[in-house]
Amino acid sequence: MSVLDKFLKYVSFETTALEGSDTAASNPLIYHLAQEMLLELQALNPNEISINRFGVVDAKFYGDPSLPPIALLAHMDTSGACSGKDVKARIVKYDGTPVKLQEGMYLSEKEFPFLKESLGHEIIVTDGNTLLGGDDKAGMAIIMEALEDIVKNNVNHRTLEIIFTTDEEIGLDAKHISREIVTSEYGYTIDGGDYRFVSIESFSAYSMEVEVKGRSIHPGYSKDKMVNASNVLIRFHQALPEFLRPEHTDQKEPFYHLSNIQSCEDHAKGDYIIRSFEDAQALQLIELAKLTARRINDDIGYEAITLLFENQYHNMKVELDKHPEIQKEYEGVYAKLGIPFMYEAIRGGTTGSQLSFMGLPTPNLGTGDYNMHGRYEYVDIDQMKVMVSVVRELMLA
Repeated sequence: MSVLDKFLKYVSFETTALEGSDTAASNPLIYHLAQEMLLELQALNPNEISINRFGVVDAKFYGDPSLPPIALLAHMDTSGACSGKDVKARIVKYDGTPVKLQEGMYLSEKEFPFLKESLGHEIIVTDGNTLLGGDDKAGMAIIMEALEDIVKNNVNHRTLEIIFTTDEEIGLDAKHISREIVTSEYGYTIDGGDYRFVSIESFSAYSMEVEVKGRSIHPGYSKDKMVNASNVLIRFHQALPEFLRPEHTDQKEPFYHLSNIQSCEDHAKGDYIIRSFEDAQALQLIELAKLTARRINDDIGYEAITLLFENQYHNMKVELDKHPEIQKEYEGVYAKLGIPFMYEAIRGGTTGSQLSFMGLPTPNLGTGDYNMHGRYEYVDIDQMKVMVSVVRELMLA
């Protein structure tokens, strides 16, 4: 099968990440794709292969012992921000005119200027009802195509560790990896967008849970008595800087993002994420949120608002800067293939954001996937093929 055939097969599996679990993958459907990958890897006769209770597949192909072994990673789950059920992928030769996804829904350069980079290329789109799943099934297809070419043609290679993970979209995949069995010295996630982008920076990330305890009184008799928890949560949210929200930030600007609300008069809960490229700046945002809650509580007269923070991951650049040999390696590959590349700081996190602090330095490379997590997602097939060449060279380096 070609890289395209592999990709179309993988997106036919529904693998939406749901709520996290301590003992299993978040969605039982993910195991169906995990079993498929287990079979495909077994057909290539790995020296070692395993699948754990989370559905993470790890296969090792021994190679030249004089070269450092590397891991190549992609995740099988897709975002819960949009349905991944019954994906209907369609191939279009992009000629510059808007691509009709369904009635009233078009993929066009007006809304997505970077589509110009795909002029004359074949792209894969959806029917506008689901996401596509290029994040990260494009990465999976790229890795498998490069690996299959090397193994079937008996090409000399370094020791390779292929790891397909689960629940990356809910930030758990690094925790699902059995770190004890990973023998590689470093790795690459194939999980980015534009094929020219290399990412060695990510956000430092915190979650913030806002809980509000109200005082529910019958609305007809509530004057000077009721404390409506919903209104208190709204007040807290509006007191945070409006222009430090994702819809108003770009580049290396930080943000607060309200991702979920559950609310009534008696009790309200808001789930936030806090993101910054600098740990110190993220901590400043946390302190501002604490000050905001304290001032509102003082005004109300009791501790209506409580905040709970949890660190999720750190900027992987802190660790990757300690390994210039990795930078020299991928820069050499791009130069050899004549591919201009540029660095992109990820306004998000990757598996490498956690793995780099777990002793496995892991930069991120592109796949040709755009508009992830939504119905306008598309994958540039030509770019995906270029990345097969890049990954293949890394396997040989």
